[in-house]
Amino acid sequence: MSASSISWVVKGLYGLGQSAESVKNFAFGTLLLLYYNQVLGVSGSLSGIAVAIALACDAITDPAVGSWSDGFRHRLGRRHLFMFASIVPLAITFYLLFWPPDGLSEFQLFLWLTFFAVACRTALTFFHVPLMALGAEMTPDYQERTQIASIRMAFGMLASFSIVYLAWQWIFVATPENATPQLTQEPYFIFALSAAGLMAVMMLISTLGTLSIVPHLTQAADDHPRFSLKRVYTDIYEALKNHSFFALFWGSLLFAVFMGIHVALQMHTKTFFWELSTTAIEYIQYASILGGLLGLGVIGLFHRVFDKRMTLIIGVVTYSVCQTLPIALQLMGLMPADKVLVQWILVVAGVVGYAGIIHAGVSGISMMGDIADEHELKHGRRQEGVYFGSHNFALKCTTAVGNLVGGLTLDLVSFPVNATPGEVPEQVLFNFGLVCVVLIVMAVIGIWVFLPYNLSRQRHEEIRSALEARAIANGNRG
Repeated sequence: MSASSISWVVKGLYGLGQSAESVKNFAFGTLLLLYYNQVLGVSGSLSGIAVAIALACDAITDPAVGSWSDGFRHRLGRRHLFMFASIVPLAITFYLLFWPPDGLSEFQLFLWLTFFAVACRTALTFFHVPLMALGAEMTPDYQERTQIASIRMAFGMLASFSIVYLAWQWIFVATPENATPQLTQEPYFIFALSAAGLMAVMMLISTLGTLSIVPHLTQAADDHPRFSLKRVYTDIYEALKNHSFFALFWGSLLFAVFMGIHVALQMHTKTFFWELSTTAIEYIQYASILGGLLGLGVIGLFHRVFDKRMTLIIGVVTYSVCQTLPIALQLMGLMPADKVLVQWILVVAGVVGYAGIIHAGVSGISMMGDIADEHELKHGRRQEGVYFGSHNFALKCTTAVGNLVGGLTLDLVSFPVNATPGEVPEQVLFNFGLVCVVLIVMAVIGIWVFLPYNLSRQRHEEIRSALEARAIANGNRG
């Protein structure tokens, strides 16, 4: 289906589907570790291990759902039935994740966290992997894929803005009696209920809104291999033999782990390391969203000037520096003593850093569609689901491995449970910040791994020409 035949309304409704992933990322990245560690009293190690177990399950479910949907035959097409089926389970499991029963021991809370983290992430997999694959199917055009990915990311940014505003203006509201409401349990009930409802509504609208394009999309071939777990990992092995995918997958994995650790620890960093008020935390999160929107505004220009690979690398470098440099300067005693000035420095770092992360994210998504074209040329069938499922697993390391290493870091530096801002020992905070700085090594290695990616605009045009020529030849033989 050509992009020119898709209305902007349908593109927007498709992009709306990113809302669920954005809300989940806010919850898992901003609140989950803080909630179970500082509010419910689960050790950092146990909290991290629970989410890491969920990641291990993702290693099976992400590529499995992608492979299954690639060969799925139904009147709703290859992707939509999976998307519909995920909505109710995600809402229920997300709510229960953030509202465990009273009276559970630490180990029982660990089991509760483990089970519902697995269930919640698996439910979202059934929506998000088919959604990503659907975006690549919508157009074969090199630049148009960037546009569709940008629209999806824009809606993700708007959803992030909505959940940040909802969280800090209506749920976690500081009062003279309670200046750190994120460290008390009561607001999490309203948060869980509101976020679950928001995700379910946005997912339903997006799924219904994209049904009209199903007749125009590529359907599973009659000779597509039957789904099996063995077939899934055969497909992954085949995919990893593609040099471009190998570079993109492993580079994304390394960078996602670096990013995930910073994201998992961000509330500890803002609340205890920087000792920010909830208002300052809110402004910094708005700055990140603003940076993302600004990044989306120039991503097309960057792809035309630098191509996709270099745009991705520039984005990774920008985000990594903006996350690490302020902490490093604070450890060296080079940050200003004025806390208001520090807050504005962190706001600027948030704007610039998240413009970079959007450049990296949109570039990676767009590159995946190009890789799927190359796979079709070599193997004769489209398997966006396998590629996006595998890539989605790498991106999920942002929260899963991030929470694991983040939790282990808290225990490594002896970060106290149920701590009070301003009362954490200076040596603990110094060691905490030092770990955050040293982790940039992972991002550096990730950049090195990205370098062999060689699917340029010119090479993609050659692939598309070859595919079109083959389609015409097959049509003539028919």
